Amino acid sequence: MRLMPQNLRAPWVPFVIASVVFTVLVGALNGAWNLWSLHVLQVPVPVEHHQSHAIAQVFGFMWLLKVGISFHLAPRLMGGAPPSPKLVKSVALAGISGVALLVLGRFGSLLPGSAFLGLVGAVLLLAAVTLWTRFFWQLFLARPTPTDWLPVFVTSGASWWSFSAVMLLGWQLGQSIGGPLARIPFDLVTMSGLLGGTGGCILGITLRAGACAMRIAHPPVSRQGIGFFAWQLGTVALLVKTLTPFESWSDVLWLGPALAIVVMVWVVRPFQKVAPAMGPEPLIRFAMVASWAFGLAGAVLMTWQALALVGVTQPPLLRDAARHAFTLGFGQLGVLAFAGRMVPGFEGVRLPSRGIFDAGILFVTASAGLRLLSVFGPSRGALVASGVSGPLALVGVCLVSWCLVRALRGGAALRRELETSRAAVTVRLVEA
Repeated sequence: MRLMPQNLRAPWVPFVIASVVFTVLVGALNGAWNLWSLHVLQVPVPVEHHQSHAIAQVFGFMWLLKVGISFHLAPRLMGGAPPSPKLVKSVALAGISGVALLVLGRFGSLLPGSAFLGLVGAVLLLAAVTLWTRFFWQLFLARPTPTDWLPVFVTSGASWWSFSAVMLLGWQLGQSIGGPLARIPFDLVTMSGLLGGTGGCILGITLRAGACAMRIAHPPVSRQGIGFFAWQLGTVALLVKTLTPFESWSDVLWLGPALAIVVMVWVVRPFQKVAPAMGPEPLIRFAMVASWAFGLAGAVLMTWQALALVGVTQPPLLRDAARHAFTLGFGQLGVLAFAGRMVPGFEGVRLPSRGIFDAGILFVTASAGLRLLSVFGPSRGALVASGVSGPLALVGVCLVSWCLVRALRGGAALRRELETSRAAVTVRLVEA
């Protein structure tokens, strides 16, 4: 797949680089340290560490990477005009600096003025997300006659990201200046971005590009609408549960996102018989199918939580296991697989260091599997296995990120060659 644009502008590059930096240095590294401290050393971790990890993973990795990919891919999938250089630059500057300041804002007393930095970061991030969402709505309103539900999925995903950014600003205001906004649950920010934003965008792209990457038939259009409404209802149910954490009746709301995942598996059918591969290929299909398997595991664990309403015993770390089945297993593994296919394709190069990429995918997959063992806690063995999953995820993310950076470097070299060739042709034409 070679999606090299006719012009040599590469709007996705700064977003991909920033997403790699955030997930390696803050998301995966911080998460690995938190897990090792909690589950192996059994040392408490400040809540700010968890919050910086979440911000770096949700907005620094998942959102920024989606922005970069969407600026190139969305106009082609939705039949619209590409973003202007001014829009790309504005979203990049505001979005990347906003996430960086939000992470610094979690330093607390270690960094004087961190509360103010976090507030500025939340404002900048909201501005960036708003500009990006507006770009999506312009594509959606100007789209030709739709042939599937992809435009609806990805535009709703962008809208959920805007909602998440608004909630993040409100939450950060509460953290910085106090008042009623301090009662906004942090999970309201992360869950709306993950389930509504990340889920909507990934599922939308899966209807076309994802199905091709997995070498399966495109989902029937007759089912796609059912999947869309199930996903929206599941997202709303989870957010209502987040707002009513101590109400016993609200345990039934866990069935909403669980059912949404099951419905989308029925729509996409990722486990169906595949078309034969053209030759040796990286573990992209494996990663995508594994991500759906972890999604189903998350649905089972969410259903388990719903059964608390009828008195079924709830292990202490059940919610943590369910959360990471979706975030690490379904979300990050699926996003890394998409990036392994899309980024080299955009750059017009082959995926470099295929063996390193495959090893990274296997490490992340193993990490997600071990993280599910925390459901059997608080036994020592389950906690140690869960604690080891953090360093495994860190190694896997580093390996995949290395391949993505090498693909970007290869694409940059290719663009320089094309620029040199064009300049030489221009000189010869002028001399003639």
